[in-house]
Amino acid sequence: MTKAEVTEFRGEFAIAVQQLEKEFGVNISLGTIRYDVNGLSAKMKAEKGEKIVRATKNDFQIGDIVGINHKKVNPNDEFEVIKINAKNVKLRGDYGLMSVSPGLLVKN
Repeated sequence: MTKAEVTEFRGEFAIAVQQLEKEFGVNISLGTIRYDVNGLSAKMKAEKGEKIVRATKNDFQIGDIVGINHKKVNPNDEFEVIKINAKNVKLRGDYGLMSVSPGLLVKN
């Protein structure tokens, strides 16, 4: 398979997945597609529940109070956004300064 064929496959797969998500009430995500001349493979996951919308850096402003959705961070801890970088957000909290991916942040 070629890169163009894989790109086209992913687009068509996304259309088919939308129908399956509606029919079965699940959220389906397709991982990285690996391919060679003979075919392709990918990891797919279907989960019950509401669709999780990941935050982006554009969802935050300096001064916002946020939480971090991560198993090693107390969900009650609050952090202040002090800088928004290209790929992560710099926070100030009780533990000092840290950089976090915006996908882990939750607005409080």
